[in-house]
Amino acid sequence: MREFDMLKIVEEFFGDEDVEVSAGRHDASYVRIGDRLIVLSCDTVNEKSDFPPSMLPEEMGHMAVAVTLSDLAACGAKPLYFLSSISLKRADYELFTKLLRGIKRLASKFGVKVVGGDIDFSDILTIVGFAVGEADRVVTRRGAKPGDNVYVTNPPGKAEVCLEMLRRGAKRKELPYPESLYTPEPRIEEGRRIARYCSAMTDISDSLAISSHLIARSSGVRIVLDSIPLKHLEGYAEDPLEVALYGGGDFELLFTAEKSDDGIRIGRVEDGEGVFLEANGKLEEVEFRGYSHF
Repeated sequence: MREFDMLKIVEEFFGDEDVEVSAGRHDASYVRIGDRLIVLSCDTVNEKSDFPPSMLPEEMGHMAVAVTLSDLAACGAKPLYFLSSISLKRADYELFTKLLRGIKRLASKFGVKVVGGDIDFSDILTIVGFAVGEADRVVTRRGAKPGDNVYVTNPPGKAEVCLEMLRRGAKRKELPYPESLYTPEPRIEEGRRIARYCSAMTDISDSLAISSHLIARSSGVRIVLDSIPLKHLEGYAEDPLEVALYGGGDFELLFTAEKSDDGIRIGRVEDGEGVFLEANGKLEEVEFRGYSHF
């Protein structure tokens, strides 16, 4: 996972900035401006690594907003503003209009104002999103403690199983959860509610496994996953557990708390380190593996 090795270098350079939560330490950064706790995040999507087959231009614009706002959701933040930098391969006005339509549609759904950006040209279609939000308290991957339970807002693996089916030759209309792959939505309202009581939180866009490891490492604890839901993947995935653990693309939230009425309980937090899967009374180590841009 070279992307995460690079993030360690980012933290070496910028991790000591005098802000609430600096670069590399969470899904987004927190800064204080007066008495307001502001959350900042940016994300990049491009046609080489982020747009699945048969994706429409409006859905590409949608995705650019969704991935960026998902980082704010993992902070329990209310999104306020969005900017985008769009690099086109050529001056295609119809494509550009459709991209903007997708951006506007999802931003408007969450009351987010699109306030500008940049237009450029490159060899591949790329959209960089930048979002600004506001939170009531600092919530990061650090804070999980022994005795907490582990929850996820919805069953994982829906986006990955659709992508897997496309690779096997399925058509878009045959996919069981196409909205999870083409038009996923950030869990903004859920994140704001969960942030009031959770001890740690992140999204699972890179995979349930990676996000579990990030919480365990940041919090200095061991996470044991003992009840991952798989029924929604049976009949679609060749290996449902592999897809649920290591598949990317889901914008669900993973969080820890003593108890919660939100989401689905999938595990527990213990003393120790690492992430493990419990099955039939035995523990098996979960790899740090999932979606990667490289």
